[in-house]
Amino acid sequence: MRQTTFRRAFVYASAILCISGCITDLVLIYLFGHQIPGYNQLTHTLSSLGVSTSPVAREVTLWSVILGTIFILFGFGFQEIFSTLGKQTRKAFWLFILYGLGEGVASGVFRIDLVNGELTNGAVLHEVFGGIGVVALLLLPLVMRKVFTQYSFPLFFRYSGIVLAAGIISTLLFSFRIQYFKGTFLYTYCGLWQRIFLVNFYIYFVVIAVMMIQEVNRHRQIRNNSK
Repeated sequence: MRQTTFRRAFVYASAILCISGCITDLVLIYLFGHQIPGYNQLTHTLSSLGVSTSPVAREVTLWSVILGTIFILFGFGFQEIFSTLGKQTRKAFWLFILYGLGEGVASGVFRIDLVNGELTNGAVLHEVFGGIGVVALLLLPLVMRKVFTQYSFPLFFRYSGIVLAAGIISTLLFSFRIQYFKGTFLYTYCGLWQRIFLVNFYIYFVVIAVMMIQEVNRHRQIRNNSK
């Protein structure tokens, strides 16, 4: 009984942490940017907040590691509460882990610095791990549509499709930040596309977290009714 209670408490806590983490991250992105002279939320990338020359570099690194850890715990909570829905739940779990490690922990530890106009080794690792995290996130709605099928969860199934479409479009728009497109609207507003991508998936995370909390409450109600 104690083990069951602990597991439910862990799931609940991981869901609340995820919701809090997503909201806090959006607030901190604005606050961090406000501390950097000339920083523009629409035209500068999120990675530029944590470059070595940034006055908030240490804070950005610390928060990235914390946020990545929160998403990893969220993955464990998701696996714990929805494990009965099949093996696809395990795949979703690993995608949460990859995102937390890639776009969170690793991207925070390895800063995207330039030396003589060239990416440092740390910057290359930042790009690689960040890319892995983004791919994991884009794959998540596809896997979720197998966990929560159209028959059992029609609304969430359709919503996952919308999240996937928005994620792909914002990723494609962000990919225009290469030198060839410099000076164009698509290149200039790379920060906007990145933030649209982020908000899109953060809302998705919050919805999933709410579903986890509802499932915990449902299990508790079933247990109380059986007494």
